[in-house]
Amino acid sequence: MFQFGEGSIQFARQPAKLLLPFPSKRTMVVTYEIVQVGRNLRATAGLRSNLKTKFVLKTDDPAIAAEQSVLAHLLNASELIIDAKFKAAAGTPVAATSAGELFLIVEVDRAAERERLDKEIAKVEAELQTVESKLKNKSFVERAPAAVVEEHRERLRDFSEQLAKLKRAREGLN
Repeated sequence: MFQFGEGSIQFARQPAKLLLPFPSKRTMVVTYEIVQVGRNLRATAGLRSNLKTKFVLKTDDPAIAAEQSVLAHLLNASELIIDAKFKAAAGTPVAATSAGELFLIVEVDRAAERERLDKEIAKVEAELQTVESKLKNKSFVERAPAAVVEEHRERLRDFSEQLAKLKRAREGLN
């Protein structure tokens, strides 16, 4: 039978100095933010989360640089470069964090990406045309509930914004 006593860790004094240096709360919050932004960049680029990808973090924060291996692991990065003077090529996916900019470094087959963007643009243009034709139809606007008409106007704005982004992305490939 086990018996608690003076030699038990339960009654031991807390060590004066911890053996592992823990990052500050700010560093942990920023680390979480960088990982979240990196995962969003990956999803936006259409990359699977289990695919190793290269990232570059443009920061001069030494506390964040000290967490490089943790960030690389949480981002599932094949490589994470921390460089305060990094210059990205045009069209490189980027997102801002409170520590600096995070770049997703991917090799893009420009022809395949242009083809994919053209298909996506055609799809959005067709959706936009459908919504526009409904809103131009006076009987639809007069007879449909106000909430439905407003929903279609919102869809029109969303499709227009999406189309503009897609066209900018396609121009960036040229």
